[in-house]
Order: sequence, then structure tokens, then C-alpha cells
Amino acid sequence: MTLGKCEICHKDCSLFNYGAQCCNACKMFFRRVISYKTPLLTCDNNEKCFESPNQNTECRLCRFQNCITAGMIQNQEKFNLSNVFPSLLQLENHKRFILENCQPSRDFTFEEATSVRTMDFVLKPLDVTFDSFDWEAMTQITTTDYLKKLNFSKMLTSADLKAFLKSSYLDCALFSTAMHYYSMKSGIIYFPEGIDVLPKETRVISAFKPEFEIGIKSRLIGRLAELKVTNEEFLLLNMIFICNPAARNISKTGSLLLANYQQMYSNLLLKHCQVNYQQQAPTRFTDLLSLCHLVAQTKRDICNIVLLLQFYQPGIKWKAMLKGAIEYLLEN
Repeated sequence: MTLGKCEICHKDCSLFNYGAQCCNACKMFFRRVISYKTPLLTCDNNEKCFESPNQNTECRLCRFQNCITAGMIQNQEKFNLSNVFPSLLQLENHKRFILENCQPSRDFTFEEATSVRTMDFVLKPLDVTFDSFDWEAMTQITTTDYLKKLNFSKMLTSADLKAFLKSSYLDCALFSTAMHYYSMKSGIIYFPEGIDVLPKETRVISAFKPEFEIGIKSRLIGRLAELKVTNEEFLLLNMIFICNPAARNISKTGSLLLANYQQMYSNLLLKHCQVNYQQQAPTRFTDLLSLCHLVAQTKRDICNIVLLLQFYQPGIKWKAMLKGAIEYLLEN
């Protein structure tokens, strides 16, 4: 048998694993990484350990990058519609339960919420009431907690996880909230207990810029209703939108990982459309992906309101979580 080269470590190899020419040692390494529950360490050599004459095969991040490049991520076992839907639905339902019934064990800053540390929640006492600021902070915290539980999040370095969480939490929160209230036959989004998503301090802005409030509360939910988006389509779209390989400050390996997962979820969505819409599948697929632009437009409206709030209501004392989130939003 003619020997080839392992696409990961470049040693002699005649085996194929996860769709790549890959030795058993690298197969086991890949399997450990995709089931690992602690982040990979960053590379001290600018993620070029396998490019130099003296290869550093001990660098786990660069070795994992080679696994991704070889296509091993896209050949994982059990990544199909029947397995993906239940796991995503379970995570989504758990996130909603935490949001509606719990509160953080303490106040978290934005930097803490977007770090690798886990966040603890306790049941919210019946006599505790939240205002708009409280619910917004709670939404952001439960969303980052949800994102950390996704399988691919556990394959990111701590720095890449932070970059991913910061770039994706708001898209995820907006889309998930809109889908929840669309499923409840509502024409606008709001917080639990009927609390307005915009605090009373924004009324002065809505008086002369009502389009911002209208856009934030009803743009996404209106389009979901027009398209009659199903829960299965939402679950896949949500993954496609948050797996942004162009996230700010993401490493090459992190970007490759997110790009692969984005493509995998896109393939599942297209397959779902083909099964359910036959000849209309390409049109349906395109229409669903167009929701991404409405999420981005809603984010711009939020950014505009925050900017105007700083001018018209400079005395607002933001919660620690919201203060950091606002600073990041305005910087980007």
C-alpha cells in the first residue's frame, strides 16, 4: 500500500478519518477536542506552528486548525437534522425558562459575562419586579450563557470565545425574542410580564423619531409573520446568523471554525427547505437568509437610540452589564 501524508501532522499515513487522510493519533486528537469542555490555549507563534521548518506539533491550536482545514469538522458523526433540532430546541427552551423565572446570583459585568466562566442563576422571588433595564441585562446574560453551551463554543480559545460572544449575543437575543413573540401571535416584542423593551427614558426620542421604536419592536416580528417561519427554520437560522467568521478580534482558527459551522447549518437549512418546499426551496432559502439584514437594521436602530439617549438623558446610571454592552455596541 502506498503511503500518503496525514493532512494534520504531515506524517506518513494511509488512513482516512472524518473525511480526511488522517492518522489515528490525529483522529483521536480531533475527537478529544470536539468533546472537550475547556478552551484550547492560544498559539504563541501566530498560528503558524505547522508552517515553519521546525514544526511544533505540540501546539494544539495549530493542530486543530489543520483538522478544520482538512474538512474534519464537516464530517462529524450525527450532525444531521434529526439530531440537531432536539438539542437546539432544548437549549432554546432552557434559555427561555432561565430568563422568565430566574435572576443572576450577582451583578455581572459585560466582560465577565463574555468570559469562559459560568454564570449562576437563582430562582427569582415572587416579590421581585424587573424594569426595562433589568430585563435587558437579564436577556443579555441568559443569551451569553446560552451561547457558551453550544458545542462549537467549547472548541474556541478563551480569547476567541470572548470575541464570538461579544459579536453574536445581540443578534441572537433580537432574533430569539422576535421569534418567541411571533409564536405567541404578538405583533410587537416586549419583555416578560408585559414590560416595554424600551425604557421610559426613550420616550423623548420616540416623540420625534418614532421609526426607531417601530423598527425595534415590530420590524423583525412582522417579517417572521410574512414568511411564516417555522421553529425548525428559526433554530437553524439563528445558528447561521451567530456563526460569524468575521467577528472582531477572532483568530484564524476561530474564524475557520465558525465559517465551517455556518456552512454546516446552512446546508441543513437548505436540505430542510428541499424536503418541505421542493421546487420552491431556493426561493425559500433566500427569503429566510434575508432576515439577517433585518437583524442588522434593528441593531442600528438600537445604536441610534443609545447615542441619542446619551445626549438627551446623560444622567442614566446603567447597570454594569449594560454599560459594557453599550460601549462595545458603539465601538462597532
